[in-house]
Amino acid sequence: MQPKTHPTVAIVGAGISGLRCASILLEQGVSCALFDKSRGFGGRTSTRRKDNWLFDHGTGYFSGTDTDFLKHIKTLRLWQPKGAQPQERLYVGTAGSSELAKNIAAAITAYSPKTLSTHLGTTITKVSPVTTKGWQLFSSEGEAFGPFDLVVMTAPPPQALHLITDVESCITQDLSSLQTYCTWALMLVTDEQMAMPDLVRAPNAEISRIIAEHSKPQRQMLQAGSETSGGLVRQGQYVLQAGRAFSKTHSDATQEEITQLMLSKLDTLYGPIPKILHSQAHRWLHAGIKAPLGKSYLFDRTQGLAAAGDWCIGTTAEDAFISGSNLARAIIDGG
Repeated sequence: MQPKTHPTVAIVGAGISGLRCASILLEQGVSCALFDKSRGFGGRTSTRRKDNWLFDHGTGYFSGTDTDFLKHIKTLRLWQPKGAQPQERLYVGTAGSSELAKNIAAAITAYSPKTLSTHLGTTITKVSPVTTKGWQLFSSEGEAFGPFDLVVMTAPPPQALHLITDVESCITQDLSSLQTYCTWALMLVTDEQMAMPDLVRAPNAEISRIIAEHSKPQRQMLQAGSETSGGLVRQGQYVLQAGRAFSKTHSDATQEEITQLMLSKLDTLYGPIPKILHSQAHRWLHAGIKAPLGKSYLFDRTQGLAAAGDWCIGTTAEDAFISGSNLARAIIDGG
């Protein structure tokens, strides 16, 4: 598919892979429509806010080796947490991990409405072929969009498959063979910081990672009115990510049950836990892929269907970025 034909492309998902794919296509003059069920950009790189606290409850930080991806994450702040390896270069957004997606989105949303339309807060439930040629997208609100020459799906495989479940394509076969796993995350604020490193990896079988959010650049919060002989007491702000086995076992538990279970594990590791000011559990239903696809994208050129995401080659934001990049270039170069 050559840019000179001016195809119209619908991209379902405004995470890192969808944004990166749109960015390259728009640079080459391809018209794009971007859809996402959330009200903001970022997917699992989103940041949860509660009062003055920020929680990177999906992607805690960024690192990588891909040249283009490094250019983007180096616009963020270098984070050197206690607990990381000396040679590690970790980057975070001062306003949260969502800052990376917002930076990419800011560049693409500057394009003319003639070449880019953005539909946030829009849940696409079905992708259907048009009688003549191309595709129409239908939302949960009954809206219809299109027709489009090409549809790119960057949602997790089960969600992407649901959109085209009635379509006969090699893509549906590949998507149906992929399995995702869920992960629980606990966001926690204590009135004092706990005696633990800023970054803890796999401290036990139930917890895969603990990140002290307050250790990130410009994240420090002070608890007003609480003083010691050394001055104001600094609050502790944490994200605990549960392990895969624990998350699978408790996949149907309530947020309250998960909160108590994970707090119990934390207390065993680093307790006693100071007074808790805030706690909230969140389940990422499709946090990662059990076994990656093994290639960086899916593209059925004949049908005009494609899929991309971190699940193609791994589980990281860098994997999502590379997948979106490679698919966009394949679309431009003709597959």
